[in-house]
Amino acid sequence: MVRTYSFEYRRQHPEMFLHFCTECKPQRRFKKFSDKNMHFEMKHGNGKHADDISNYILSSMTASDLQTFVTNEIEPDTAFNSCCKEAVNFLCQVMKENFPETLRPSEIKKSGSLGKGTAVNEKSDADLVVFLVRLQTIPKLRREMLSVKEEMICYLGKEKNITVEGTTPYAVKVCLSCDSGHSHDVDILPSVDILKKKTKEEIYREMDSKSEKYRKFYSAALAPLQISFVSSRPPKLKTLIRLVKYWRKTFFEESTGSQRLPTSYPLELITIGEWEDAGSPENFDLRKGFYHVLRAITNYTKLKRAWKTNYDDFKCNNQFYVMDPANPFNNVMEKCNWKKVARKTRKFLNQPLFFGLSSFEGWLKN
Repeated sequence: MVRTYSFEYRRQHPEMFLHFCTECKPQRRFKKFSDKNMHFEMKHGNGKHADDISNYILSSMTASDLQTFVTNEIEPDTAFNSCCKEAVNFLCQVMKENFPETLRPSEIKKSGSLGKGTAVNEKSDADLVVFLVRLQTIPKLRREMLSVKEEMICYLGKEKNITVEGTTPYAVKVCLSCDSGHSHDVDILPSVDILKKKTKEEIYREMDSKSEKYRKFYSAALAPLQISFVSSRPPKLKTLIRLVKYWRKTFFEESTGSQRLPTSYPLELITIGEWEDAGSPENFDLRKGFYHVLRAITNYTKLKRAWKTNYDDFKCNNQFYVMDPANPFNNVMEKCNWKKVARKTRKFLNQPLFFGLSSFEGWLKN
């Protein structure tokens, strides 16, 4: 493993390297909690539990410390926002001006955390849904998805600031570099603008007749409904969403196989649901809100949540569920090891940050 920064540099910049080893003298600091754990296991694997959370950055904070930390470290600053916007706009311009007629977009929708306004500082993800002029139906998109992605790769690969990282069944993954030195991972999702061609009721009836695998081709087309559902929420709630997402990204090791962790979207929806249950307060105690969202995660088997924003009925046979407000067939709780997440979350709730709080206490400040 290549170490970009010396440990001396890391000790001089603790704001960049939040996690530290309690055994090493002089102190060794790490950007990721998982990196600290890996170091602990390799250097001090002598029977101690490497998954110690006592020195995790959020564990010992007070309520006032938490608000300051969120403002300084988690909320995107002006420079970061500007850099992200510049990179994404550049990519959109490339697709609009350099793509051939076969790939000409009618519209490009910014989705992901950037599109929904829930980006974490320097940890954002961006999805660009590219509605193609020549594709009018989902069946046609399904038939031509492979050739569309191959053609996109061909043209994107000609740009010096764009690196094609690979593909998924529904997207082309690229990395953008900008003048500031930042890099930005972006998923480009070819799609059909069916929301302008059919009613939501017609789209859902059409999906109902398809297999589960086939329905996945509708996901990107429904992204505008997801964006609208999340982006309309008040600023304080988006701050809490960022905090929850930061906790997920820094507290857990990365997903692998059966140990898959929740993506951002389930966490956004769980947070919104708990906030609504609390009466949808415009302003609230951030620590209390965080506490109640984490308690909901520990009690994930009791989650049964769906919204009637875009549909009245949904299809789900699972014991617990949080339904995608844009897609009545998508339980966002699936394909995640919630048992592991809940177990580690319970440990975190016992840390000093949450001392004095209980499930009977609301979200508002005393």
